[in-house]
Amino acid sequence: MTVVHESSDYRLGEAPGGLPLIGNALQIFTDPLNFLPSLRHQGDLVKVRLGREVAYMAVTHDVVQEVLQNPRTFDKGGEFIDKMRVILGDGIGTCSSTVHKRQRSFVQPAFQKARIEGYTAVMRSHVGDLVESWEDGARVNVLEEMSRLTTRVTAQAMFSDERVSGAAIAEVRRSFPIVWHGVYRRMFLPLPLIHEVPVKANRDFRAALGRLDDVIADMVAAYRADDRERDDILSILLSGEDQDGEGLTDEQIRDELMTVLAAGVETPASGLAWTFWLLSRHPEVEARLHEEVDAVLNGRTASYEDFAKLPYTNRIINEALRMYPPVWFITRRAAADTTLAGHPVPEGASILFSPYALHRDPAVFEDPDEFVPERWELERLKKLPRNAVISFSGGSRKCIGDVLANHEMTIAVASIAARWRLTAVPGHEMKPFVKAELTPGDLPLVLERR
Repeated sequence: MTVVHESSDYRLGEAPGGLPLIGNALQIFTDPLNFLPSLRHQGDLVKVRLGREVAYMAVTHDVVQEVLQNPRTFDKGGEFIDKMRVILGDGIGTCSSTVHKRQRSFVQPAFQKARIEGYTAVMRSHVGDLVESWEDGARVNVLEEMSRLTTRVTAQAMFSDERVSGAAIAEVRRSFPIVWHGVYRRMFLPLPLIHEVPVKANRDFRAALGRLDDVIADMVAAYRADDRERDDILSILLSGEDQDGEGLTDEQIRDELMTVLAAGVETPASGLAWTFWLLSRHPEVEARLHEEVDAVLNGRTASYEDFAKLPYTNRIINEALRMYPPVWFITRRAAADTTLAGHPVPEGASILFSPYALHRDPAVFEDPDEFVPERWELERLKKLPRNAVISFSGGSRKCIGDVLANHEMTIAVASIAARWRLTAVPGHEMKPFVKAELTPGDLPLVLERR
């Protein structure tokens, strides 16, 4: 272990194994799920080299919370956020703290309780169609199935006008995964010229991003040309005004819609895929799930009103997100010369932390590599530190859609489990696939009608 110095109760260490020019970027890019958790052995705050830049990895729970609870000091920025701005612009997920309050005021009405009920009804409709379309004994790629589901749900929540949204949904389904993977490559290969070379990956990224921009521009233009009332996110953004009576520009609306896509498509799809993979390997958990959904649903599709009656289903979701948080890596940037964990951090420095690594810390979670939904029972929760799980980040910059995501995923899992078992394919070995989100990659499971 290399400890640089001990100027506080928290250790400042340095990540080992850096290479010339790229530092530790290759270790993060090629083996992040082993490398990042290993840094807890180096210190509580660890210096990491990304290219020529020295970043600071917040490793332990208390240091991560110090970052999250000081959003003006540790503002949105760093490698991940800077690259995300390529696609998200200055939406609510990437904007600086100086404008966040105003941005949030436009988006918040879309996530009020009545709206969540409406979006959950959309999920109910689409997951009902999904379970009806499946055939007993068929093999499905569960990540692809869940991505198709969440794309339809998110796109309909954004654009409810079926006359103009069909093509938009299809284009989102085609283009968004390409863009999302391109962001990851740019994030951990800190050599800008590589991403300008006219190779296929770079051409595909730029073309897909252009198509998404065109889809959103077309939808905004269509809605502005027709002032009919619609109950969807785009309408809420178009009608919003700040305290000065100013609304959002088309560019700002584009950024917020791209942010909704980023949060609403791949992230819950990955969470659902992980959930079904874990259930396929833990029959005792699956059996308890079936007991609950059979008692509550009796084979029907779940609704918003059923959510409170599905506590064990919800614990399964929370445990899956703890073990495999789709947002596995988060960055911030120091807005001024400051200290973190009692150690000096210069203005402009990147601050890194990993929900995946934190959720696997044995100092926070007993048996962290075990799938134990019961750890989310109230009495056991009391033993965990506040904000022990940061699947949706934390503090004032916590994901605005966390409640919606939790409801939608619970409704989806319960509705599917009421009718189907998704069983493992013999001989298939799952390997976590790390990109801008953490997924199980192509994951074949066999459908078994219950």
